[in-house]
Amino acid sequence: MIRAWTIRILVIVVCGFATVESIRWGMVDWLASTGRAEAIEQAIRIDPADEEVLARSAIFRSNNGDLSAALDDELHRAASLNPLDSGVLMALGLREELRGNDAQAETWLTRAAAVDHQFTPAWTLANYYYRANRPDKFWPMIRQCLSLEPFRFDPTPVFDLAWNETGDSKKILGLIPRGGSRPAQYLNYLIGTGRIDAAFEVWPEALAAARSAVPPNGAALAGFPDFLEQKNRIPEAVQAWNQLVDAGAIASGRLDPNAGISIADPDFRFPPLDRVFGWRVASDAGVAAGIASESLRFEFDGNEPESVRLLYTTAPVLPGRRYRLVWTSDGKSLSSPTDPGFAFRIVQQPENRASQCPLLPAGSGAPCEFEILPGIREVRIELNYVRALGTTRVEGVLRVSRVRLEFAS
Repeated sequence: MIRAWTIRILVIVVCGFATVESIRWGMVDWLASTGRAEAIEQAIRIDPADEEVLARSAIFRSNNGDLSAALDDELHRAASLNPLDSGVLMALGLREELRGNDAQAETWLTRAAAVDHQFTPAWTLANYYYRANRPDKFWPMIRQCLSLEPFRFDPTPVFDLAWNETGDSKKILGLIPRGGSRPAQYLNYLIGTGRIDAAFEVWPEALAAARSAVPPNGAALAGFPDFLEQKNRIPEAVQAWNQLVDAGAIASGRLDPNAGISIADPDFRFPPLDRVFGWRVASDAGVAAGIASESLRFEFDGNEPESVRLLYTTAPVLPGRRYRLVWTSDGKSLSSPTDPGFAFRIVQQPENRASQCPLLPAGSGAPCEFEILPGIREVRIELNYVRALGTTRVEGVLRVSRVRLEFAS
């Protein structure tokens, strides 16, 4: 009986020791991984014999300007104990570069990239070749960086470095993997940096990659038509929009300005879409908007601002043509069904010439006719509410449906 209890006590003691040691090791690993000086020092105090923690400390001191021979010895010892520690190898390479020893620097950095196929070693070696003006080796490393797992790192610095090295967009495009998410990432980089010609070049690749994904995924491409519209490239924006619609990346109808189809979703069959040719709705306090029975429903609680842009979209048009905007509205449940505050407005862009349409009655609106100025290829269609003088804020529900832009002649 005594022996059995002794064994149990020993087991409890051993398990307790193992638990404490496990917690201690876990704490040491966590502190060492933070990359903060005070945390690394604390990890060393907990376990001063841990070679990995000592290596992390040496790397930290090297990265913060310690070029002493003593630290060289520490790093060389760490590399001999663990030849697969890419952090140590990179630290040794960068130290040799600072001393002007290019051959030794390349040796260490190449070893780091060879033993660790993640982003940081490849990126460090690519930067070294950039600084050393070695384009023959720089470009293969950029290709390698871009071929790594696309969700493990932000490729923006890689794109930046490539563009710093060359203005040849086709050369850079040739390094972009054809599948996966990288073409879309590169497209959005080009959009963000305003490089429209390079964006046109990668667009077919990005669209093809999105279509071939399982399931198809084109959501990351939806900003391209917006970008083209901002650059006043309306026909190309329409074409890109239709391609995204066909690919299922945008829930909307197609556009065909030459055939008089200038509003992508005239019957509100799709949810509002915060994109250039989609319907965008108010998000102001006191106004709630939603799709119901192929109409757009606005509910006012009486606390809305005195003026609100309730709804708007961009419509591609033909220069010099005459158009009419037609719609159906129902304001019977408003506190004042004949409230004069609701009206459509047409703004020709970029001239900013505005045409005010008749006020919305409770039934079908009277056609709102206007002529497009020469050179104008888009208009903004707005539905605004402006509280009329001498009236209280509106309450209740307004429904709008069947909003169409048609050729008037």
